[in-house]
Amino acid sequence: MRNIAFIIVVAITLGAGWFYFGDSILPNTKQNTLRIIMNTEATDLSPYGLNLNNSTRIRNIYEGLVAFDRNLKIVPSLAVSWGNISDTSWEFRLREGVKFHDGSEFGAQNVVDAVESAKESGNSQIASYIGSIQDVSIAGGNRVVITTHSPDPLLLSKLTKIFIFRDGDIGTGPYEKGIWARGDHLSLKAFNDYWGKKPVFERVRYEVVNSRAEREKKFQDGEIDILVGLSEEQAMELPDNQVINSYGLEVNFLMFKLDDPLFEDRKIREAIQSLIDPRRIEAIGNQFVRSSNQFVAPGVFGYNQNIPTYSYDEAKEVHDLFGNRLERLSLDYLGSFETLSQYLVVQLRKAGFSVKKNAVEPNGLLAKISSNKSQLFLIGWRAEDGDAGGFFESFAYSQGSLNGGRYKNEEVDVLILKSRVEMDPQKRLSLLQEINAKVTDDLIGLPLFEASRLYGLKEDIKWEPRLDGQVLAVEVSN
Repeated sequence: MRNIAFIIVVAITLGAGWFYFGDSILPNTKQNTLRIIMNTEATDLSPYGLNLNNSTRIRNIYEGLVAFDRNLKIVPSLAVSWGNISDTSWEFRLREGVKFHDGSEFGAQNVVDAVESAKESGNSQIASYIGSIQDVSIAGGNRVVITTHSPDPLLLSKLTKIFIFRDGDIGTGPYEKGIWARGDHLSLKAFNDYWGKKPVFERVRYEVVNSRAEREKKFQDGEIDILVGLSEEQAMELPDNQVINSYGLEVNFLMFKLDDPLFEDRKIREAIQSLIDPRRIEAIGNQFVRSSNQFVAPGVFGYNQNIPTYSYDEAKEVHDLFGNRLERLSLDYLGSFETLSQYLVVQLRKAGFSVKKNAVEPNGLLAKISSNKSQLFLIGWRAEDGDAGGFFESFAYSQGSLNGGRYKNEEVDVLILKSRVEMDPQKRLSLLQEINAKVTDDLIGLPLFEASRLYGLKEDIKWEPRLDGQVLAVEVSN
């Protein structure tokens, strides 16, 4: 069940600039070159190319005021400290002695310019990260003040995606951009004047190999240091020390159209839940997925460890729920869910449903959900910023853009609105966990599983996966 998850992610694009230093500066040797093989090409290497695939590359080149560590904890980057002056004003003390790749000095004006550039970019999706920012001003003493229109508890998370750069796509990161041969490879060179931890590898090559067979052969032949997107079949053949199975931020689930006369009856939803065996779901995924009891993954801010795990009992399966009458049911899913959908159909038919299953392409499925035309749909959510608020606002808020089931709970709405502006992290965590418990108890859908990412690792390479799925060269050693 490779690529089982349908992940909703933000894809931000803008024209990419090229900065050449050439592939001939250093010899292409194993000692100084790290080779990372991807199965998907980058679409944008500008500072605004922020989907997961692009971000894996560009975060080697650009930096923001703050960053996520591998566990999605906010850590200093170009700012060394920060604090709230008020609920809508944040002061950041900037790191000194930082240089851009062209040798120029980093300073407060670069922060102002970067935010203004993002605002003027015309990119509607980057606007979602800076929309709450009203003003950025220089406070003196190498400090900047960011003022928001209203309290924004997620400002720091958003700032991890706002990179500071100079014209010509020049950043401050540990690597300089080299040749980008679109669809083939990106080469990087270590920046000698980098302020932080010096990279172990002088050069990096992110290569794109679309053919699974070719990727596997390159890995077997020792031509790959890190293989991103290792197949389940190859993973089962490799030694344990060469396979990394990492769970991240995605949960996949069934969602009900709650204003449908069939699913208005909670007993029907409970009956469908009783049909699904979590162990069978994991077996379909070759044990590279794990069952989930809630809509957000562990590690996501808002995960509630007190939500009980669903206990499947085969003896409680519902058979012939409707007697001799067949209740018609339509299941929408992506083609990548084919094996899972077949299992669900078999189980639903045991309860007396006449099931029509519809494989839908991603945009079509989103359109059906947002227009309330999907009766039962199989989908996934990736908490891109490590926060559960995005899921609740999209799927559980009565006005949510993906609340295709038309779920409405006034108490949940109030809690969601409070969570949007609560600046105290612990209070906000309590709000999100309370929302989580309520929507789970209301059975708005059925959490099924967390998808894992599989990586192949050369024997002499040391690297730990990140929750956000990015493979950053500066974090690799030997």
